[in-house]
Amino acid sequence: MSFLSSIPHIATLITPPLSAIFMRINIWLPFEAAMVALALTFLLILAMPESSKMETPDNDDAAVPRRDSGPPTEDHRPLLPTVDSEFIPPTHTPFPPKPSAWYTEIAHLLRIPTLRFCFTVFFIAPIALVAKGFVYQHASESFGWEMSTTTWLRVSQAIGASLVTLFALPTLNALLRRRGLRAQQLDLGVLRGSLLIGAAGFAVLWQAKVSWVLLLALFICGLSEAIQPTNQGLATSLITKEYNARLFTTVAALETVGKLTGGPFQSVLFSIGRREGHGSLGVNFLASSGIFASLFVLALVVRVKR
Repeated sequence: MSFLSSIPHIATLITPPLSAIFMRINIWLPFEAAMVALALTFLLILAMPESSKMETPDNDDAAVPRRDSGPPTEDHRPLLPTVDSEFIPPTHTPFPPKPSAWYTEIAHLLRIPTLRFCFTVFFIAPIALVAKGFVYQHASESFGWEMSTTTWLRVSQAIGASLVTLFALPTLNALLRRRGLRAQQLDLGVLRGSLLIGAAGFAVLWQAKVSWVLLLALFICGLSEAIQPTNQGLATSLITKEYNARLFTTVAALETVGKLTGGPFQSVLFSIGRREGHGSLGVNFLASSGIFASLFVLALVVRVKR
């Protein structure tokens, strides 16, 4: 999953020089290339097997596992462990053996304490990350950067994100797996570290007084990009694949609401201290640092099976 997360950041590194070349040919060529790329992406999504219509059996009993049929198979098995799971309290019944109404599925997902923490991160983290969108205006107003040079801020962040998702995270996972750590332990440990790095990055961004510190802060923030893939990995490890679709649609909804909430919230904080001839005080960056620090403390309370 970390490799998939690295792809947008690698594209961010490639896009600025490629756009510069296209603009020398024609000012509209980068926009035309972007439209073609989006159209190709849409066609690729339609061509994926997951986009095809699911076939459901006519007999509802075929989807219910039989108790006398021996060990559960790929087609007949409970959606979650029912006896040995440390995530579902003993007083709760197991997940239903076949898909039910969406709100019922979400209610069952919310019964898992660790998954509730993952959902909290999925919702809260985007609110903090929206602050990165104000860095370019902050660099222009407070540091006198021309808007055309703020691309280097995006490049700095993309370098940090590419390093952590493409190299550091897979290497760290491989080393820790050799020591016998479970996947859930790995994801939770990396998630804790990423939240702490995010808190540090936004704190440095808030205190940045010179341009190179601004670039350093964005690089540190880029190193925290492991939050999303590790949180997704932790969440998917708590359920079985039959509930993956409901999990990821819920995650997408939470992240969207978080971004919609974060926009006005960060805008109000960024406006503090702004006046003619004076840039923002960067209070929104401090708030983002506090959000990540709070999530880090919450992550310390979360426990997974060793």
